[in-house]
Amino acid sequence: MSSKIYELFGYLTEDKSPKATACRSQCLCPFTGEECDGGGNRYQSFLDLQAASDKNLIGFFRGRKTKIPAGVCSLITSGKVWIVCPRRLFVLDHGAERTAHEIFCEKLLRKYNPSAFGQKTGVWSELKIKYSECAFQNDDDIDKTFDYTFDYVICSTRPKPISEIADAQGCSEQKLHSMLLKNGYTIARRNNQVYVEEYPDGPPIIIEVMTSSTSGGNKAKGTTVQNAFSEAILGVPHIAPGINYRQIWARMVSQLIVKSQIGKAWGGKTVWVLQDALVNYISRTTDLNLKKLITAVLQDVNILSLKLKQTETKCSEPVPLQVDNLYAGKIPKIQGDTDFNKLLQAASVPPKAILEAKLLAKRPRTFITL
Repeated sequence: MSSKIYELFGYLTEDKSPKATACRSQCLCPFTGEECDGGGNRYQSFLDLQAASDKNLIGFFRGRKTKIPAGVCSLITSGKVWIVCPRRLFVLDHGAERTAHEIFCEKLLRKYNPSAFGQKTGVWSELKIKYSECAFQNDDDIDKTFDYTFDYVICSTRPKPISEIADAQGCSEQKLHSMLLKNGYTIARRNNQVYVEEYPDGPPIIIEVMTSSTSGGNKAKGTTVQNAFSEAILGVPHIAPGINYRQIWARMVSQLIVKSQIGKAWGGKTVWVLQDALVNYISRTTDLNLKKLITAVLQDVNILSLKLKQTETKCSEPVPLQVDNLYAGKIPKIQGDTDFNKLLQAASVPPKAILEAKLLAKRPRTFITL
C-alpha cells in the first residue's frame, strides 16, 4: 500500500479549513508556535521555488519563494500512522506562543518527575557533551571518550552565589557573570552577595525523542518528501516515501543504554519518548517483551510511548496525543571484561560538574515551574 502524508503543518491533510490553510500558508508549526524548522527532515527537504514553474505554490505561500520547510508531521502507510517529526511528538520551546502541545509535554514532566514539583526548572535542548578520560587513569593506554548530544536536558534550579560557582568552574566571577547574562540567566544581589538565581544542580531528566524516519523516496517517480509535500499543498493526489524501519531501531539501540546509564550516573533519569507504532515495531522485531515492562514509575531504562488520540470528528485542530504506556527496566549488568554488553555502555562517564558547566554555557530554551 502506498504511503500518504497524514498531517501537514500539524493538521490532517484533508483539513482545508481557513485555520489549517492559514497555518500552512505561513509555514507555522502549531506544536511549537513558531515557523516550522523542517522537523525530522530538517534542511534537506526545504524547497526553493521557481517563478516560472511554481506559480501556484508561490501564490499559496503568499509570494514566498525560498527556504520553505516541508511541513510533513506524519505519514500513513498500510493503514498505520507514523510520526516523522520530533516536534510533533515532544517539544518544550516556549516561543511567542505557549501551545497546547507544550502544555501536554509539561504535564508529562510533572507526572514522571514528581520530586521537582513546584520548582523552577530549566530546559536545554540539543546539548552536546564531549569528554575525554586520559589514558593514565585507566588500566590500558587507550583514552576513553564520551561524545553525545542530548535532545533535552531538564534540570531544577536554585539560587547559588556566583563566587561559589566561579570557584567550582575555575574561572573568574567577571567572566562567569558576563557569560550568564548573555545566556539569559538572572543575576541578583542579596546580603552583599551576588547570586545566580537559576543554578542548575537538581537531578537531571534527559529526554530523547525518537521518531520514525522516511526512506529517501524516488525522484523519478515523484515520491520524495519535497514532491509529495508540494502536491499535498496543492490538493492533488500524491505518493509519499515509506518508512525506513531498520534505520529507526539502529539509531536508537546504539544510544539507548549509554544515555540511560549517564542519566542514572548524574542522579537523574533518561526517558525515551516514542510513538506507539514504533514501540510495536520494536516488539515485533526483537525478543524484548515490552508488555512485561509496563510500569508507572521511572527506572534505569525508560521508554514512554505516546499515541494519537482517537477522535470521532475531524475538527480544525491538530490531533492531540495521549500516553500509551511507560516501559521501564534495569541496565544489564556487566559480568566481566569479556562481556559484550560493554558495547552498549559508555566508555567514560563525565562527572556531573561537566554537565552543570555545559548548562551554564548554553542559553536555556525556557524556564518552567513544574
